[in-house]
Amino acid sequence: MRYLRSSSAVVLALASAFAQEPVSFQQHIRPILTRQCQACHQPASKQSDLLLTTFAGFKTGGTKGAAFVAGDPGQSLVIAYLTGASKPQMPFGGRPLPDEQIDLFRRWIKAGAKDDSPAETETVDLSKPTVYRAPPVITALAISPDGKLIAVSGYREVLLHEEGRGLAARLPGLSDRIHSLSFSPDGKTLAAVGGSPARFGEVQIWDVASRKQRKSTVLTNDTLFGGSFSPDGTRIVLGGADKSVRLFDAVTGKEIRKIDHHEDWVFGAAFGIDGKRLVTVSRDRAAKLTDANTGMFLENVNLLKEGLNAVVRHPRKDWVLIGGEERIPYLYMMDRPRAMRIADDSTLIRKFEKQDGPILALAISPDAKLVAVGSAVGNVNVYSAETGDAVGKCTGHRGGIYAVQFHPDGQRLVTAGFDGLVRSYDLSGKLLAEFVPVPVERAVVSQR
Repeated sequence: MRYLRSSSAVVLALASAFAQEPVSFQQHIRPILTRQCQACHQPASKQSDLLLTTFAGFKTGGTKGAAFVAGDPGQSLVIAYLTGASKPQMPFGGRPLPDEQIDLFRRWIKAGAKDDSPAETETVDLSKPTVYRAPPVITALAISPDGKLIAVSGYREVLLHEEGRGLAARLPGLSDRIHSLSFSPDGKTLAAVGGSPARFGEVQIWDVASRKQRKSTVLTNDTLFGGSFSPDGTRIVLGGADKSVRLFDAVTGKEIRKIDHHEDWVFGAAFGIDGKRLVTVSRDRAAKLTDANTGMFLENVNLLKEGLNAVVRHPRKDWVLIGGEERIPYLYMMDRPRAMRIADDSTLIRKFEKQDGPILALAISPDAKLVAVGSAVGNVNVYSAETGDAVGKCTGHRGGIYAVQFHPDGQRLVTAGFDGLVRSYDLSGKLLAEFVPVPVERAVVSQR
């Protein structure tokens, strides 16, 4: 009997201690929101304009008002909806939360509703350049219209190289990875598009002459891809892991329009010749034609086959080259020559040979006579745009090719990818030069 009494006392003491334990947003509240609430209240499905994937979204609330009032559970909407005092009871269409879980919300709010979750974004010291022990994977590069500069992606930075002179500037930013680089038509502005996976996307706008960042716009909860300028240089279009296509003012960095026609990640985007239309490609297999001024969907340019990773526009016509998981590059026109029919591929101009791996990068020469295709297996194949015949092959890469661009002089092809080297080839595929775009510090090995 004495043993039972002491055991009961221990249990009661533990229960009392547990009752007094502070409730943590990170340990107790966030897991419930993740399991029970985020399916309906996340960026892709923000019902009642309520976002529950971040503390900031939870605190802000939605169309009904703030989700909670710190210190006052009785005046907090989240308690009213979880208990059923306000209808419909939440989780909507699911089982009500157990009383003990609702009580966690009450206790957390009564204690002040403090946020103890890790910072959503790390503090990055932009004054300290990244130190490299090995060449990083290169996910993007761009050549200025005059051919004098090459912009190359690094880790949390863009590296500017002057042709024949080497590294000229390092442009640090918030994004862990830059997935797209593009110069404006006049060469005065550089757009860097990327982000940090599962955290945020970012658009950086740089003044090329001063090497100063004009604007950094952080948005979405995941990475952005495929940025390109409008022909007049006033707008930037890009895609995102949130399935959206977005247009930005190239001067102010402000978002002009958000387009939600795709059903999966959007990897590439390009303006038509006059800037009035867009072609965007996605993992959902579609190359979608959209009115750039209204955001209205016009049609799918292609027949749906497999996921698409890249798109580039013909320099003189409203034609686009697309490619992806099917490993076959296709050249399409943006204007349908006849009324649409079921399974109609009348916009197809040319189908090129199948590559050895999924297509990751595409380019068309300035004179529009050649097409270059980079794939996951590490080769870049060059074709005649007119006949589709193979005319060159760039080899020597160790890993996938993520960036391909013809030099503005039309006589060279520049490539980069997994192995961290930038390479220059002639049009037949002969290697002309290669270099590591970042300063690499070799680790010192102790001789003990």
